[in-house]
Amino acid sequence: MEMGMNLGQSQRLEQTLSPQLLQSVNILQKNALELETAIKEEMEANPLLELDETMPEEIMGEAAQADKSGMADEFDGPLSSDESKGDNGSEQEMDFGSGTLYDSADTDYDILDNTSDSDWVKRLEDGSNDVDAPFKDLNSGSQDPNDAWDRPQKDRDGSLQDKLRDQLDEWSGNPLLLRQLADEGCDELRFRDLVCYLIDSLDENGFLQGADEIAMAKVLADNDRFIVEIERVIRGEIPLEAASLPVAEAIHVLQSFKPRGIGARNLQESFLIQAMSIDDFPPLAIQILKEHFEDLEALHYGKIAKDMGVATDEVQQAVSSLSRLAPHPGLQISGSNVHVKVVDLRVIEKRGHFEVECKRSALKRLRINKMYAGMLDNKNLSKSDREYFQQHLTRAKDFIKAVDNRFTTMEKVMRAIVELQPEFFKKGKAFLKPMILQDVATMVERDLSTVSRVTNGKYVDTPFGIFELKDFFTSGVKQGAAESAQVVGSAQVVDAIKQVIDAEDKKKPLSDQAIADLLSERGIQVARRTVTKYREGELKILPARLRKIC
Repeated sequence: MEMGMNLGQSQRLEQTLSPQLLQSVNILQKNALELETAIKEEMEANPLLELDETMPEEIMGEAAQADKSGMADEFDGPLSSDESKGDNGSEQEMDFGSGTLYDSADTDYDILDNTSDSDWVKRLEDGSNDVDAPFKDLNSGSQDPNDAWDRPQKDRDGSLQDKLRDQLDEWSGNPLLLRQLADEGCDELRFRDLVCYLIDSLDENGFLQGADEIAMAKVLADNDRFIVEIERVIRGEIPLEAASLPVAEAIHVLQSFKPRGIGARNLQESFLIQAMSIDDFPPLAIQILKEHFEDLEALHYGKIAKDMGVATDEVQQAVSSLSRLAPHPGLQISGSNVHVKVVDLRVIEKRGHFEVECKRSALKRLRINKMYAGMLDNKNLSKSDREYFQQHLTRAKDFIKAVDNRFTTMEKVMRAIVELQPEFFKKGKAFLKPMILQDVATMVERDLSTVSRVTNGKYVDTPFGIFELKDFFTSGVKQGAAESAQVVGSAQVVDAIKQVIDAEDKKKPLSDQAIADLLSERGIQVARRTVTKYREGELKILPARLRKIC
């Protein structure tokens, strides 16, 4: 084989994006918090880009109007005349006083000069008077033990795994257990790693899930005897009672964390963990969970009573106590559905039609630093300095243009959504009709990927709450024959299922087939498996046999 360098020609088709376009795409997909961070980072890197610290007159006017209407956000668009009036319909004026730092200092000195000795003693003791907020130490805690603001609060936005790892950090095993683990070849650090592996194996409901095929192949390749044994226990290949001490204790430690029921392999085990942690839980109910769980799921109370030698009424009374248990313990502390929503858009009704307002306060405050930009007019500026300022001036203009493009595109997309989903803004989420990204992309004359980026992580305030833009794109369920089939939005189907379940007799809950039959009577044709999918996936509601309350 001949080795060497050769010179040749070839043809190929490729698309390259300019740096400006790449920046525009990057800014477009950022949410409000990410955009704020990007602006701060760009300002630190580019001296020609700055924020106008003095609020422009138009923004000042919006803030005044927002204060009058009880709104704190600074949205674009003037408010209507009705909104600018007070409760009694009269015009309200807000007087924005102006002053300087020296004016404030004169006022402070005047306060100090008229302060009595007793007031000084009071200030030296606790830092302030209640009537004198400027002297109060805001970093000092409240002296009232019942003051909720004085209590430290942990981050409530962490994931289920993060919160369980926090509990693991606080866990300390007794010396006897640690010695026994060491005898088994597992020191404390290794034992904590096993518990962390179990934590990472939990699903969103808090149940242990075995590794998939790819992950399991890696586990077998690593040949870690404890990890392999954990996977076998999770998969039910060996009982927990037959597991080695490190594996069994790692699972027990996880199951001791709060909320109780975490770390179970199935619903039965989760219910048992929760029931045994409640002091006054009926022993008969625990026995039913242990020995007759399959009959309990099938609601065979008579068979359970016969096998246990008790009356059916006693069984029903014991089963009613199961309503105290959580079928999805992981959801109680999971932060996966809790996150900060910063509104970029607002849809309000004015004179019978809906208008879209975009929050552009960050864009309005971005500007070019006039001092540095003016240095380009200096004829004595060196070539290197001129190139530096010119390069950063172009960069600043491109950044402002990218931010403006984000808001403009976002507003166009939202206006298209309002036009395509009028029933939602009039009647609510149940009236969302099926819509795909291509529908909006065609209307706003933008690429499909652009619409996808602008709807992800952007939120709008509507008359029915705050929604992410991508929530307006829903699938549908076909009704009738293929030729004349109509499509009902999935949101409407989910809402209908929830209404049926909320109205059912809790002593005789409806099966999925019965729900499908009731929906059919209402004109919504759905299959039983569709009801099951929405009930479990969207609504997180248990099946009929587990919803029954005696």
